[in-house]
Amino acid sequence: MLTVRRAAIVAGAAVSMLLSGGCSAPERAAGGILLIEVAPQSGDGAERSDRAPRRGRMTVGERLEVRLGAFGGTGYAWSLVGPLPANMQLSSRDPASSTAPVPGAEGRPGGATMTTFGMTAVAQGDATLRFELARPWEREKGEPPARTVDVAVEVRPARERSDEPAK
Repeated sequence: MLTVRRAAIVAGAAVSMLLSGGCSAPERAAGGILLIEVAPQSGDGAERSDRAPRRGRMTVGERLEVRLGAFGGTGYAWSLVGPLPANMQLSSRDPASSTAPVPGAEGRPGGATMTTFGMTAVAQGDATLRFELARPWEREKGEPPARTVDVAVEVRPARERSDEPAK
């Protein structure tokens, strides 16, 4: 009975992940952080989910954390491609490309990992960031990345609330 119940839970989680494209909608974390998370995936599911940019809104002074999933031991690493937008700034308190195992995958060879890129909005305006998942030695040979994820953020002046409905 327990096995059937566990299978139903796993199946439900898999369907939920497929329907959501393997990523979560931007969410507000405690302390004024806009969190955008992309689950570790490969194959056609990853390609489909990566087509549309992840979007979010924040205010000047808030932090953005982009968490990107991959599988350890494959040689692939996430990187921020191109310059950091002028209205975003990396700071010592923000994680800059830190990678850690997904909870529950600690100590598992090839287990899922999340790479976190953090920054702070320092001025209003739109910010577009591109992240690529690639093997460094393949990049040097001109190979295309395995995944590309675009993040588009609207930064509002500090006096506006970032949780207002879209117009």
